Amino acid sequence: MDRPLQNKTLKILTINFGGIGDEILFLPTLESIRKAHPSAHLTLLLEPRSRSFEQVTNLIDATITFDIKKRPLLPTDLLQLLSLIRSGKYDMVISSGGSPQVAALLFMSGIKERIGYASNNLARNLLTKQIPLNKNQYAAAMYQDLATGVGQPKLSASECIPRAILKSDSLKRMEVFISNAFASTKKHRIIIHPGTSRLAVQKNIIKTWNNNNWVDLINKLRAREDLEIVIAGGPDDEETIAALMPKLATGNGLVSAIGHTKSLADLGALISFCDLLICVDSAPMHLAVALGTPVVAMFGPTDESLLLPPLPKFKALRDKPMSEKPRSMQDGLGVHVEPDVVFQAVINQLNESQTAKASRA
Repeated sequence: MDRPLQNKTLKILTINFGGIGDEILFLPTLESIRKAHPSAHLTLLLEPRSRSFEQVTNLIDATITFDIKKRPLLPTDLLQLLSLIRSGKYDMVISSGGSPQVAALLFMSGIKERIGYASNNLARNLLTKQIPLNKNQYAAAMYQDLATGVGQPKLSASECIPRAILKSDSLKRMEVFISNAFASTKKHRIIIHPGTSRLAVQKNIIKTWNNNNWVDLINKLRAREDLEIVIAGGPDDEETIAALMPKLATGNGLVSAIGHTKSLADLGALISFCDLLICVDSAPMHLAVALGTPVVAMFGPTDESLLLPPLPKFKALRDKPMSEKPRSMQDGLGVHVEPDVVFQAVINQLNESQTAKASRA
């Protein structure tokens, strides 16, 4: 994605380590930075596992990667990161990292303008602009607070909706897939993405829903003649999909897109051809939000108020409020929502979406 750099162009480094979902949530921040400095050369430093994020945005000019999750992370690794940052000769850095080590690294990088959260004493002393850190809000709004450091106004959670773009070749490829999979009808098309990130599972943050529940829900949806269903998944979802698909027979309004989406851009294109996404807390949920596709998402150990914007088209379901969950369940025992509840939420969302479209017509 690297774009040519003109002489005397302001060089800005942004740093946001995390998964693809975190990068999508960072989009409003990148958009605000781009508004403040439209001609700047904007580089994003992210983890290798999230490199595909560059497929769904045109806000950045270059990406560089560093494996911050490497274990053990040795002093030589941090020196390598420092060298990577220093080699860019950036004029400004904006980082979402909240640790003292990040503040120290940015100071040692020699970058003149250093913007980050005032989350520790080192940050308050070593950054040139310290932004208050408010974790009790939609994460996209939390990230966007950083853009106040470049003179942009703080936006509310409902204003911080990520916006993704899609590649034309992915759109064409998924359009062909959809046209081959379904007859030309006026049915509602639902995409189901049952998986979650492998890293979350490794960290014992279990955000999945029982496969029997998925089968029950899908059969309830297939019983309606006005619905078409697509099941999607990526490399991280192989185990979930392998256990789920033998319990389902494709055909009669149900198709599998497994193996047809070769990239994040392909998955985004497929989501864009559907009327609603059903999922758990996952990167596809954030991608659907960024594409404006209605969502019904199920939550267990994670807090939906931090991960979904407060808009009706993005519906979060859980068995009981987060505040009432015992600590053991908050630590990761999966999703506990009844299939009937999900089914009714899906029908309600489709009806509301149809009513909204009719009112705009």
